[in-house]
Amino acid sequence: MIPRGAKLLTGAPEGVTSWINPSNGFKVIDLTFRADPRKRDPAWQVQAKKGMPTAEWSREYGETWIVYDGKPVYQDFDELHITAGPVAVPRRPRLISGWDAGPNDVNLGWVLGLTSPVQKGVQFIDHYFADDGDIEDFVQTVGSRLKLEWGRISGYQMHVVDQSVFIKSSLVRGRAVADVMRSHGMNPVPGEISFAKRRQSVERLLVTFHRSQDGKPIPDLQVHERCELLIEGFRGGYCYGRTTVVGNQQWKETPMKNKFSHCLNAVEYVCSKLELAMTDIPYEGRRLPYSSVV
Repeated sequence: MIPRGAKLLTGAPEGVTSWINPSNGFKVIDLTFRADPRKRDPAWQVQAKKGMPTAEWSREYGETWIVYDGKPVYQDFDELHITAGPVAVPRRPRLISGWDAGPNDVNLGWVLGLTSPVQKGVQFIDHYFADDGDIEDFVQTVGSRLKLEWGRISGYQMHVVDQSVFIKSSLVRGRAVADVMRSHGMNPVPGEISFAKRRQSVERLLVTFHRSQDGKPIPDLQVHERCELLIEGFRGGYCYGRTTVVGNQQWKETPMKNKFSHCLNAVEYVCSKLELAMTDIPYEGRRLPYSSVV
């Protein structure tokens, strides 16, 4: 990664970048695969990518500098899935949020997705993570964000939750997290229990595309640049830990629990029930007809 203040050197061939390190004066040369003329052909790139997960390709041939020790849960996430600039709101927008909050869990995660029945897919536009176990404050903060920041986008809101939110908690005086949510006008919908099914719902959205009005392909799952925790989690922060067996190294069956896992779990809950939010409601936002034929 080129440091701030570095002096770029000109005249280098394609695929070669060089600069002077401002801290010690050393000359640094960065080679990419395009430095080899034989690998500049797009056909070579298509062939090389076959059978290789996107994350692995980015580490081996791309310019991904952050490498995590574990195995990323979602290896097909790349720069195409990141949106920048103003949030693009589709026609007939709907807000769907995901919650990861157990009855006695001090780590609480929330994400907000934007979808529409007329435009396939979901764009994640906000998130919130807390590690203090204050459920009352967490729900109140999320409710305030929805009203002050996102309420003008859509009146349709759906909240998909970890099923453990319906269990009574000692952290909120014998009430369940779901009770706290309802007191703030948010009715929880239980998400998918199976981790395998939740993971598959995310993976399908990562590899499928829809067309914009100008015909440009857009991934069905996008993350806005403001959601840095989600992006870092998709890039490898949300991962399977290592487990060593005799003669071979394998990965654990479930992801590691860390600051990324809770918000990415919330993403999974959203994706597992996304079709409910995308259901077309007849005459939504329009006047009902005066008469009809049955």
